[in-house]
Amino acid sequence: MKFSFFKSMKVTFIISTLLICFSLYSINKSGFNYGIEFQGGTEMVLSFNSETKIEKIRSDFYTAGFPNVTIQNYGSETNNEFLLRIPIKNDIKNMQILDYKKNLTNVLDENFSANSYSIKRIDFIGPKVGKELVKNGIYSIIFGSIAILIYVFFRFSFSFAIAAVFALFHDFILTSLLVNILNIEITLTTIAAILTVIGYSVNDTIVIFDRVRENLKILNLPLNQIIETSIVQTLSRTILTVMTVLIVLVPLYFLGGVEIEDFALIMILGVGIGTYSSILYAPYIMYFLNKRRSR
Repeated sequence: MKFSFFKSMKVTFIISTLLICFSLYSINKSGFNYGIEFQGGTEMVLSFNSETKIEKIRSDFYTAGFPNVTIQNYGSETNNEFLLRIPIKNDIKNMQILDYKKNLTNVLDENFSANSYSIKRIDFIGPKVGKELVKNGIYSIIFGSIAILIYVFFRFSFSFAIAAVFALFHDFILTSLLVNILNIEITLTTIAAILTVIGYSVNDTIVIFDRVRENLKILNLPLNQIIETSIVQTLSRTILTVMTVLIVLVPLYFLGGVEIEDFALIMILGVGIGTYSSILYAPYIMYFLNKRRSR
């Protein structure tokens, strides 16, 4: 029995709609795990001359009054380098920031000899700057979505543009849900990964829509059959594109190090979601809108 993409779309549309509703509920209830860039705090890279346990560093900072410190290996586990992220309290006053910075260095001075470690990098972001970055991150996603809507509207038609934006929203929400479930920190890198996923997804959708537009001119068939034919015709290209992207992203996730692994993971998940929506979600919305306009 031959598999029909179009016949599966009604089921996948219902599943996607339920997932979007669940995503909005889950994200609204639990919120995101904002990184230092968005909530304010300190990020530092420490390098030790001899073997040092993460538990020892965490215990020292906890005892000194920094219970929310997160510590992970920076690079390989044998190079004795660690990435520390220490969030700052939102209600901290400007006069207290200098004391806050001083206390951080005091923790190291009191528990480790001066020659046993070095600070390779330290970045401090105040709470006000963090809030500004949150606002700018939201604006970047909104303006990006509007730009895509305008481009697709002028290249195709209204129904195509609305379907593409629905797919964009679908991919953004479901990718955000996975980010939330996996407790991935929302950083500037995370925002960049999500925007890249949106761009990839829209490109995939446009490829199928472009083939639908061409087939509408040369095939005298009902719209549902034209959509089915267009998906089949572009399927090999879609699969090759996905495989090519994953060949790069999978090694990047496992070998790219701490600072790039979240970006690679979000891209891997987002590419899968974007491929699904461009084949089984966006075309159905476009079909539905065209049918309503033709009545």
